[in-house]
Amino acid sequence: VFGDSITHGGGAVSFSPSSIEYSYTTYLDFPAINIGRSGDTSTTSLERFDRDVLPIKPVNLIIMTGSNSLRSPMISAETVISDLEGIYQKCVQNDIRPILLTLPPVNPTNIMLAFHTQTDPNWYIKMQQINTFIKTKPYYIDLEPYFYDSTHTILDPSYANDGLHPDIMGKKIMAEVINRHKDVFKEE
Repeated sequence: VFGDSITHGGGAVSFSPSSIEYSYTTYLDFPAINIGRSGDTSTTSLERFDRDVLPIKPVNLIIMTGSNSLRSPMISAETVISDLEGIYQKCVQNDIRPILLTLPPVNPTNIMLAFHTQTDPNWYIKMQQINTFIKTKPYYIDLEPYFYDSTHTILDPSYANDGLHPDIMGKKIMAEVINRHKDVFKEE
């Protein structure tokens, strides 16, 4: 699995990736190597692909990156889409099946409380553009619909106290959805 802190294992504001209950890989029905990195944007994920992914030679690569880019008003949806396409093409060129995960919504109010940072007011529009792109690829898993609050506008705080990183229940849901879609994986 490859991506930012959501993949790496961050959750509940202060828990680190060393707390394995915050890694969705803990709850997968199959073995996985976690090469997520906290703080990645879609651009930094693309930049480290050759160094971090290629030596492992995975058959499948579950990819979720762009949430940090989504929050920044300085990073456009087009940039994230271009980066995801770059990661996708690197996978194809190296006989790795890229399995993209759609981005979950965020909760700007809780992000402000937890991190004291503003969220791009256009995050929802950007997320929709990015997720629409992801759904054009042959292999993707749609996580977005599972994480909304009752108003279907923001990330439900019961899944992510800090408004960004799914906590244990959220990581279990991520794994449950991925486990139900194992048909997208290439056999070794």
